[in-house]
Parts: sequence; C-alpha cells; structure tokens
Amino acid sequence: MSIQDVRDFLLEFKRVATGGSGIDIVPRAETRPTLARLGLTKANLEEILLELSVTDYCQGPKPDRDRPGNLWIFGREIEGHEVYIKLKVAQVGDKRIAKCISFHIAKFPLKYPHR
Repeated sequence: MSIQDVRDFLLEFKRVATGGSGIDIVPRAETRPTLARLGLTKANLEEILLELSVTDYCQGPKPDRDRPGNLWIFGREIEGHEVYIKLKVAQVGDKRIAKCISFHIAKFPLKYPHR
C-alpha cells in the first residue's frame, strides 16, 4: 500500500473520530487485559490511535470477513511492548464510525513497510 493511501486512511479515521462520536472500541477479550497491563485508560487509547502515523502501518486494507468494509493493521511500541492495532471506518446507515477492532500485545513481530 502506498504512503498516500495509508495517509488518506489515517486522515479519514481521525476526521471521523474527532467529528463528534469518538472512537468505538470493540470489547474484545484481549483489549481490557492489554490496557490494564500497559496502564492505559480508554482516553489514553484514543490518544494513541489519533497519534498513529504512516510509519506505524503494517497491513491493509483487507476485507472485513464479519462486516462490510476494510480493516487496516498498525503497530506501536508502548511501555516496551509491541501492540497490534486493527482499525476501520465503518458505514452504519448514513453515519461513519471510527472503530478500533483490536488492540493487544502482538503475538508475532509486526512488519512496517514505511519505516
């Protein structure tokens, strides 16, 4: 994926996230323990997501197998741990929603093509 494509996704994600409804954090089993282990709150998590850049990009877009739309994978070093982050901008009726699908300590080393 080109740098411009990743930049465009991040700009859209951040625009939707700051446009009023914030970020929908999907309550996955791994997210809460990761937040606790890293000493993060939901507000800290939203800050981290809004700070993501092209250099944090790992993969995507990939079709979401569960719902319409595409998934984008990012990674970030936090408190000495590499964290796997899966994001999406979902269309729900006439509304766009910024979603964090996954946020957990990476199970395998991530690759960053734009570093």
